Amino acid sequence: MKQRHDINGNLSGFLDRDITLKGDLHFEETLRIDEKSEGTIRAGKTLVVGETAEVNADIEVQSLYVSGSLRGSARISDRVELASTARVASDLTTSILVVEEGAVFEGHCSMSKDKASGPREVGNRSGDVKIFPSSN
Repeated sequence: MKQRHDINGNLSGFLDRDITLKGDLHFEETLRIDEKSEGTIRAGKTLVVGETAEVNADIEVQSLYVSGSLRGSARISDRVELASTARVASDLTTSILVVEEGAVFEGHCSMSKDKASGPREVGNRSGDVKIFPSSN
């Protein structure tokens, strides 16, 4: 996944492989998780779910980058990126969703109408595709 976020200067925390977390987690800037985690994760700007992570949580953050395993629900105000190694079984609410080839996503995605209105062009290997928002 092309890292579009800077975790060098504003990293609030890092949960490595030898840690198991159960409960509520709050942070301010950027948090990277590379371990097992269950519960709720809220209020941060950027959550990075590393390739070795197994997260089962209700998440509310600004941006979410997933390379590992994610279950639960996620309400993301800005953007979600799923790397080719991501395994996601979750309901997502976000403004922007980027899915790399090879990522597994099972669930429902709801896009906010203010950033997803009108048809937009997206490229793929077989040409361009127009995406039209639902008329609900």
